[in-house]
Amino acid sequence: MIPERLVVIADAGPIIALSIVGRLDILGQLFGKVLVPEAVYGEVVVQGRGRPGALELAQASWVERVTVVPPPDALLAEELGPGEAEAIALGVRRSADILLIDERKGRRIATLAYHLRVKGTAGVLVLGKQRGIVPSVRPLLEAMRAGGYYVAESLVDLAARQVGE
Repeated sequence: MIPERLVVIADAGPIIALSIVGRLDILGQLFGKVLVPEAVYGEVVVQGRGRPGALELAQASWVERVTVVPPPDALLAEELGPGEAEAIALGVRRSADILLIDERKGRRIATLAYHLRVKGTAGVLVLGKQRGIVPSVRPLLEAMRAGGYYVAESLVDLAARQVGE
């Protein structure tokens, strides 16, 4: 099992994707606590009112909202959206063990420029299957796609192969 003392920070993408399939609970089960920057919380709960993730995130007891002070540096904020920039900045400041992020550009910046360990929604589902929290990865990824969340077919296939589906 993953130790509860891990510092895990979430961007909006994985929160929304898991909410589309009604499985945001996976994050709480896997990590015990997940830090969510205020910009991400605002993007999902306030701006996303009525959409997947808004109610689920607002009600999740395992979420800790974090104000990122000082704000991310100007270059990072210019390259990415406010949520991604705050998630990366918080990841650096808190020496995050895992940054949950799906957006390709954000993942690349987080790993190459800031040396953060990233995991996307597919990786969370793979870990969830390995830990016995989810019975199958492929149907959840396909349901996310059907719900309007972009997941490349090659990623669905790779994640399914990783867990023997």
